[in-house]
Amino acid sequence: MKRRTLINSFKYAFNGMAHALSTQRNMKIHFASAAAVIIVSLILKLEADEFLWIFLAITLVLLSETFNSFFEEFLDFVNPQYSEKVKHMKDMAAGGVLTAAIFAVTVAIIIFGKRFGINLALYASLVLFAYLFYIFIIFFKGGKNGKN
Repeated sequence: MKRRTLINSFKYAFNGMAHALSTQRNMKIHFASAAAVIIVSLILKLEADEFLWIFLAITLVLLSETFNSFFEEFLDFVNPQYSEKVKHMKDMAAGGVLTAAIFAVTVAIIIFGKRFGINLALYASLVLFAYLFYIFIIFFKGGKNGKN
């Protein structure tokens, strides 16, 4: 077996992200959004702690989308025919991405609002509350198994 070098490990990781970016529509959307947010952050000259929150949010979204894409490809590979169980697994992975994206939007609302002199923390928390409330309603509407 060929010994993997550190440089090759990085190469494989970059190739994996490039594959996700080239094949996954949502990854393209997340990358474009991340680039736009970084540009706005640079224009607004965010403080270091604000940048950290922005970068954390971006990282969580990209990481979540990468794992979601992996799970979808893996599940399609091991079980190409339709399966209700596989559908639920894919839906859960997508829910993780949605949760990360809502966190990112919440962070952006708070930080960018503050930069424009508007305290939007309450409104940002309402976004998160609405998301959690919606999931709560779906849970009780569909029962413990989430069946509609």
